[in-house]
Amino acid sequence: MKQAQADYRSQDIGRRIEFSAPGAAVSLVSDLERNGFSVAVMGESEDGPETSLKRLSSSLGLGDPVVPSLYRRENAEQYASLYHEVQRNPADEHPGFSTTDGQALHADGLADEIGKLKTSILYCVRAAHTGGETVIFNAVAAFAALRASDSEAASALLAPRALERRATIPGVEASAIGPVFAVEPDGSVITRFTDNDTCEWNHSVGSAGSLARGLEFLREAAQEPRYRTTVRLAPGEALIFRNDRVSHGRTAYQDSPRYRRLLVRAVYGRPPRPEG
Repeated sequence: MKQAQADYRSQDIGRRIEFSAPGAAVSLVSDLERNGFSVAVMGESEDGPETSLKRLSSSLGLGDPVVPSLYRRENAEQYASLYHEVQRNPADEHPGFSTTDGQALHADGLADEIGKLKTSILYCVRAAHTGGETVIFNAVAAFAALRASDSEAASALLAPRALERRATIPGVEASAIGPVFAVEPDGSVITRFTDNDTCEWNHSVGSAGSLARGLEFLREAAQEPRYRTTVRLAPGEALIFRNDRVSHGRTAYQDSPRYRRLLVRAVYGRPPRPEG
């Protein structure tokens, strides 16, 4: 699995790929396989961000977006858009979409089983005045290092009941229990590593203290430049990432007096494959 060997200190990490260039889709998928994410320069579309996202997802073989199961629950239907606008909204109580606060590392799909939501795209319509970088943590590479150094801690994170995630949207009841990492039949690793207030960790799994050691290792790795990077999108740029292989977050931001930061998010159940 190429991503397990990725080093985010490399100079080409987060390189921009012009979507209109020959072979762009192949280059984007190559970066996704190697690093867990890629950045496409789409340009600002007169037809709106959904048109750009449809062009991009079609070229990557992603099919249509899906709605995470959390947003099909009672009192969460207002977030059930296939293309969801993410921007400050004081009237909205969503803990991530509507605030300018920083967001801790997480995987999209709180109430979905591990690996179900494979790809996410964030398209930038307007950047923040300051801040608002997306944080990317190469969770599967850090896990590979943990398996090599502390197999008991790694096994605890593979336990079927290691992590419960619970919704924090007011009035919404939803949760999902599952492993933090899982090994696919082909030997590749997927993840739902999250480290925020939605998490309840089951320290009874594994040998005594093993889950705590695994968490400490991941938290330290998430601060290391080898495994962590940030991406600040400009208008017309799209960040594509493997939601089942990296964790992501956001730095706090400030809007300008006239304009609010606006990203449009879409989530897909398929892994990227270039067309043709």
